[in-house]
Amino acid sequence: MRRATIALTLGLLMAGTGTVAQDYVVSEGRLSDTDFYNLVSCGAPPGKPCRDPHIRWAPEQARALAVGIHPPDSGYPERLWRQLDHGLDLAIGALNAVGAALHIVRTDAGDGDITLHLVNAREGEAIYGTGNDEMDGVIIGAGLVHVRWNGDMAITQGTIALAADIPLSDAYPVLLEELTQSLGLLTDIKNPYYEDLSVFSEDSNSVTKLAPQDRMALLRHYPVATTQ
Repeated sequence: MRRATIALTLGLLMAGTGTVAQDYVVSEGRLSDTDFYNLVSCGAPPGKPCRDPHIRWAPEQARALAVGIHPPDSGYPERLWRQLDHGLDLAIGALNAVGAALHIVRTDAGDGDITLHLVNAREGEAIYGTGNDEMDGVIIGAGLVHVRWNGDMAITQGTIALAADIPLSDAYPVLLEELTQSLGLLTDIKNPYYEDLSVFSEDSNSVTKLAPQDRMALLRHYPVATTQ
């Protein structure tokens, strides 16, 4: 049973306003690279315009993007916590290996540009205690990712919450998906073709590696400057 990720975004485009992004877009069959990228980065159905803005970490911040795990809530399963702790190092390595204009570093301080919260809540329950007013009180699936951005469409903060009842076999796939989405690729793909192929699949938690189109999307979102 799919333990769906819910992607929330808060855009500080005008004071006091925010946007909630659609969680997934339905499609069929293999998508072109352009349709795939536009779907995961701006919620565009294949061949259709973007529903959401393109947002990303600013170049200077993306070069040393700090990610940390906040101390887990009391009662969070220690075995799951240890697996996620190890999995974070693996996920950071996988994302850095793509070769995009992005370099993630782990901070032991607990909080970072992107902070993971191991919340003592189970699928279908509301989460609290993240320190993020836009997340507290929201129902969680396996995980929840929230980003804030400014008027320049630059992400300024990322928060990830991970539920206490994630099966151990799903822990790394869920973490890899949430961390990837916190880079500004917030929309899942509901499409049988991608269920065992992409970290962005809405209906699967089995993908443990970034697929070619996953890597392509990251490279388009954080392109490496070419020299003349």
